[in-house]
Amino acid sequence: MKLFYSLTIVQLLLYVNSGVAQTAGIKSGTIYSLQSGTGGKLLDVSNASMENGASIDMWTNTQSDAQRWVVTSVGKGIYTLTNVGSGKLLHAASLADNAKVDQVDSAVTADTKWVIKKAAKGAYYISPAANPALAINLPEGNVNDGTKVNVSKTAATKWIFRKELPQDAAPTAAIAEQIFDAWYTQYGIETGKGFWDQAEMMEIVLDAYEVTKEAKYADRFNKMYEHFIKENKSDWMYNNYNDDITWAVLFSVRGYLLTGNKAYLEKGKEQFDKMYARAFTNSYGGGLIWYETKTSKNACIEGPAMVACCYLAQATGDKTYYDKAIALYSWSKIYLFNAATGKVNDNIDLNKTTGLIRTGTWSSTYNQGTYLGAAVMLYNYTKEKSYLVEAEKIARYARDTMFRSATMDNEDGGNDLPGFKGIFARYARKYTIETNNTDLVDWLRLNAKVAYNNRNSQQLIQTKWATRTDETKPKSAFGASTAVSLLFNLMPLTTIH
Repeated sequence: MKLFYSLTIVQLLLYVNSGVAQTAGIKSGTIYSLQSGTGGKLLDVSNASMENGASIDMWTNTQSDAQRWVVTSVGKGIYTLTNVGSGKLLHAASLADNAKVDQVDSAVTADTKWVIKKAAKGAYYISPAANPALAINLPEGNVNDGTKVNVSKTAATKWIFRKELPQDAAPTAAIAEQIFDAWYTQYGIETGKGFWDQAEMMEIVLDAYEVTKEAKYADRFNKMYEHFIKENKSDWMYNNYNDDITWAVLFSVRGYLLTGNKAYLEKGKEQFDKMYARAFTNSYGGGLIWYETKTSKNACIEGPAMVACCYLAQATGDKTYYDKAIALYSWSKIYLFNAATGKVNDNIDLNKTTGLIRTGTWSSTYNQGTYLGAAVMLYNYTKEKSYLVEAEKIARYARDTMFRSATMDNEDGGNDLPGFKGIFARYARKYTIETNNTDLVDWLRLNAKVAYNNRNSQQLIQTKWATRTDETKPKSAFGASTAVSLLFNLMPLTTIH
C-alpha cells in the first residue's frame, strides 16, 4: 500500500507540474468515495473482489476500501479511477449502451479513461473518454445494495465526490479490536448459549489474549468460563458428542497455560480423561468414536483430541498424553490422513452392505486446521522431521487444492460449518511461528484484506469472506467469529516476510 500511495503522489506532482487542466473541484491524486445522487449509496467493487472483471455495484457506506477510488488526471478533464482495495482501474467493458462497468489491471488504456464533467454543485457525470455520449448510470429505481451500474446513453447518474483519508488495510491491532468488539457486543458472546460453538468462540477470546497480552481478554474469558459451567454443568459426559467435550477441554487447558488458573486445568484434565476412556475403541484398529452409540470415527474428534493431548502433556508434565497423541496421529495416517498430499478426510465407518470400511472424503478447514496443529506440536516434541514435512503438506493442501490461493468463501451452511475457518486461522499462526515457515502468510493476508473490506456498516463480517456482509445482522455469531479469529491470529505474522 505504501508503494501504491507513493506512486499516486508522484503521478499527482507530474500532472500538476505539466499544467494539465483538471475538472473544477476534482484534485488529481486524491482518494474519493463516489456517492450516488439517487439513493445515496457508494460506487463499490462487488464483494471487494481482487479479480479482473469484477462488477461495480452500489452499496451502503461501510468505510470499505472497496468503496474508495484514487482519481488521477491523465489529460484535460480525463481521469483514471483506481480502486483502493483492489488496486485495479474502473473499466467500461464495452462502449455499447447498458454495457457492464468492471475493474481491470492497472494499465491505462482507452477503456479505463473517464471524463469527469460538472453536473451540478458538488456533483459530476462520469463518462468513458472513448465515448462521452455514454455515462455511468444506476438503473432507475434500483437503489438496493448490490445493484450493478452500467454505462448508458439515455440516462446518467450524478455522483458526489467526497474526499477520503487513507486508512490502514487489515490486519492491524486496531482493526482486530474493532471487529472483535462489534462481534462480542452485538451478539452477547459473554452470555451465549450452546456447547461446542461457544467453546470454540472462547478459544478465540484466548487467541486475543495470547496475541495482545491485554488483561481485558483474560477477564472476558473468565466470565465466559463461569457462564459456560453454569449453562453446561460441571460434568460434560451427558453430551454424546466426544468432539464437543474435547473443544471444551481445549479452552480449559489453554486457559490454564495462558493464565495459570489451576481450576481450568483440573476441569480440562478430568473431562478429557473421562471422554477418552469412553471414546477409544479397538474397532478399525483404534481411534476415537465421534458420537456415543455410533460407530463412525471422524477427523473432527481425532484432530482436537491430538491437540488436547499435547496441551495436557505441556500443562501436567505427563508424557503419556503425548503417547496418546502419537497413537492417534499414526492411526489417522492409516485411515483418515493422506500424508503424501496433506488431505484430511472426514471420517471412516462400516459400509453396511459390504461390511468393509468406507471413507468419507470431504475435507474442511476444521480438520485441516487441527491436524496442522497436531503435526506442528508433535514435531516440536519429537523433533521428527516427518511431522514437519506433513504439516507443510496439510497447510498447502488447504491453500492450493481447497482454495487455489483465493479467498475462503464457503462453509456457511447449518450451525457448525460457519465457524470452521476460525479454527484453521489459529493453527495457521502456530504453524507459521513455530516452524518459521511463511508459505501461508501472503494468502492469509489476502483473506484478511478481502474479509475486512466486506464488512457491513455494523463492523460485522460473515463467514463467507469473499462475499459482502449484508446490512442485516448475520444470524450466526459463530460465523461472524471466523474473521475475528483470522484478524487476531494474523497479527503476529504481519512483520513476517
